Amino acid sequence: MVETTEQREALMSFFASLYGWTWEIGDENMGYYSIASLDGAPVMGLGQGPGGQGAMIPYFATDDINATAAKAAELGGTMFMGPMEIPSAGTMALVTDPTGAVHGLWQAGDFKGFGVAYEANAPGWFDHASNDPAAAATYYEGLTGHSLIEPEPGMHVLSAGEQWFASVTPNQLPERTTAQWNSIYVVDSLETARAKVRELGGTIVLEEMPVPGSAISVFVEPVMNTAITIMGAGSHE
Repeated sequence: MVETTEQREALMSFFASLYGWTWEIGDENMGYYSIASLDGAPVMGLGQGPGGQGAMIPYFATDDINATAAKAAELGGTMFMGPMEIPSAGTMALVTDPTGAVHGLWQAGDFKGFGVAYEANAPGWFDHASNDPAAAATYYEGLTGHSLIEPEPGMHVLSAGEQWFASVTPNQLPERTTAQWNSIYVVDSLETARAKVRELGGTIVLEEMPVPGSAISVFVEPVMNTAITIMGAGSHE
């Protein structure tokens, strides 16, 4: 979420240029909530409102948002918005987990969520970083019912069936004082993406680092100064 129309439009332009996304902009009654799409498939939503800081927030799908919200509270989460119906689209809620990171809940109506994943210019991974990854892992395992696996010592991964989709890791940034989720998007070429980021006014803060099955780069976008991770196309398991 961003605070102003100028920020929203600038961030939409940045992502459109970097990833080739197109945007559908909501009306004033919807707070100009805008949906980014890749070849017609939804890949991200962008809200506008007071206090918006540009952070990316993942939403977990549920068939019963009231029951899942109650489960979140039981596990130590704090709901601070909703459940709230979005006409025809679905029902949402926002929750702070026990480590302080924000996530959403989504009970689908007509809008089902991501239309494409694990492909270039689409979401490919999610990472939760905090000073208490053990508490975070326990919370999300209990909330989602997904498996928590340890493919190698010290690496904790949430898995929906055979599909790995998120890591739960220790905070590696001393300047970061709160836990947070990071949405990671796939690109065909990290080198090409880094050049485009620089052209668009962004700053590369991590040139390239190998990760299991791929490599990542981290940049700061020029509108909200939010750190964003991109992943080279490769294995996601």
